Amino acid sequence: MHLENVTSPNETTLQKLISGSPVLEDLKLIRCSYQKAIQVRSHTLKRIDIDERTKVVIDAPLLQCLLTEMFLTKNYQIVNSGFPAKLDIDMRSMHLYPRPNEGVIRDILTDISRVRDLVISRNTWKVFFLYSESRPVHQFRNLSRLNVRFYIFDLEMLPTLLESCTKLESLTLEILKDPSMHHEEKREPSVMFAAVPRCLVSSLKFVELKCSTPMYEGEMELVRYFLKNSTMLQKLRLNVYYTKEAKCAFLTELVAMPRCSSTCEVLVL
Repeated sequence: MHLENVTSPNETTLQKLISGSPVLEDLKLIRCSYQKAIQVRSHTLKRIDIDERTKVVIDAPLLQCLLTEMFLTKNYQIVNSGFPAKLDIDMRSMHLYPRPNEGVIRDILTDISRVRDLVISRNTWKVFFLYSESRPVHQFRNLSRLNVRFYIFDLEMLPTLLESCTKLESLTLEILKDPSMHHEEKREPSVMFAAVPRCLVSSLKFVELKCSTPMYEGEMELVRYFLKNSTMLQKLRLNVYYTKEAKCAFLTELVAMPRCSSTCEVLVL
């Protein structure tokens, strides 16, 4: 069920529609804004997707995945059930505020520490990174799968992120071009690891790197780093953009890179 811009005198009508759908598994609520949070009660619901204008209280024992956008305040609460295995969260523009709500950030970090599969935007991790600069690194000990999007010059945050994910098995990293950059700019991103994160040594098996622009040398260093230090790595997938002229040189350099894992398979798409 996909509900968008639904209007009614109050949230009760919408709640009855949801609870009256006995086989509902997938629910999307966009711009369904009421004074009170919508009570989502379902014994069959597995996936829910909400935007920053929609507030919900979820009672769904079979829930597997929660996708949410939020702005300044937390817009969901889960009751009477375990937390879903997957969380996809986008904290829209909160990093632009000099003093974001620390209570909200702590709550979200606690929620992330409970999930096994996480998808986060660049904005979300930027908020966490700034919040953690003067605090101990938060540990996400249950997290095994991570999909994260960075701008090129946010890669400096990657070491902190990997140090937080001590049991990570799968990493998908999408590197985006910063829209504020001019086309001709080619400043190199800097990724500095003080030590090899624990997950690279003990658990990381799959890495996918997606680049929408030609890779810079800094990103090539990132590929080299994963190959050199990932003891358990089974597959490295590179979904990268290259001109025909540059691809041959890229593949030559890639083949020559040392690999810590003798069984690692490298795929170039």
